[in-house]
Amino acid sequence: MTAFTYPARIVEEAPGEFLVSFRDIPEAITGGATFEESYQLAADALDVAVEGLLLETRDVPAPSSAEDGEVLVPLSPAVAARLMLVMAMDRQHVSGRALAERLGKDEKNVRRILQGKATVDAALEALRALGIRPALSIDGDRAAA
Repeated sequence: MTAFTYPARIVEEAPGEFLVSFRDIPEAITGGATFEESYQLAADALDVAVEGLLLETRDVPAPSSAEDGEVLVPLSPAVAARLMLVMAMDRQHVSGRALAERLGKDEKNVRRILQGKATVDAALEALRALGIRPALSIDGDRAAA
């Protein structure tokens, strides 16, 4: 399990009606007509829920280990990079202003990164300014940090 891969349960509630839920991120709920479709939609639901938690400046729970019957769903690289940045800033007690100074940029640039309005490259640059060199691994159709 990678640091930004969350266990999900996909249950067939009725014929052709699958429900996806995440123990660690209860805000992430979706479903589909097939198991495969539900799994694909699960990644989007997870991203949206984690984006919401980040925008509300709420803590994002760490993923727990998968239990029997659960599948692992990775965050998209963009959301994983932002989450990693928020966690690093918190752990290092670095403010947005201090990060902007390290980057040699205006504080509004850091706000754009934290709000998801900047590129993945901008988030990776900010991580490097904090001394973090994230590694991305490809897992199926999505990458995980």
